[in-house]
Order: sequence, then C-alpha cells, then structure tokens
Amino acid sequence: MKIFMFKTNIKASDKKMIGKILSQYKGIKKWKIDFENRNKVLQVEGWGITAQKIIASIKATGCACEEL
Repeated sequence: MKIFMFKTNIKASDKKMIGKILSQYKGIKKWKIDFENRNKVLQVEGWGITAQKIIASIKATGCACEEL
C-alpha cells in the first residue's frame, strides 16, 4: 500500500464532494484531510493509482492540489 500526501486548499464544505471523487478509484482504501494544518493536507492510502491522477481529480473540482 502506498501513502500519498498533498497540499490543498480544500474546505470542510468540499469534503463530501472530494469523497465522491476519491471513491471512484477502487484502489483507494482510506483518505483524510487535516483541516487544522494550514496546508489542508490530504492523505490518501491505496494502490493501483498515481499521484498525478489524484491531483488531476482534485484540481478538476476547482481546488488546488500538489504533492508533498
């Protein structure tokens, strides 16, 4: 299993939408957003997916996302 970490600007109100996006990827087993961190760190655990796919999916929602 691989763990990806991303710096984002995701808001708490976007969490449900982000969950729907990430649930489309069967390889993602767990994810969370640290809203207390100023970088709104998104942590994704899974396999069979790339950081680039996650970034593209998050950016498609209008949120910023870059790998840490």
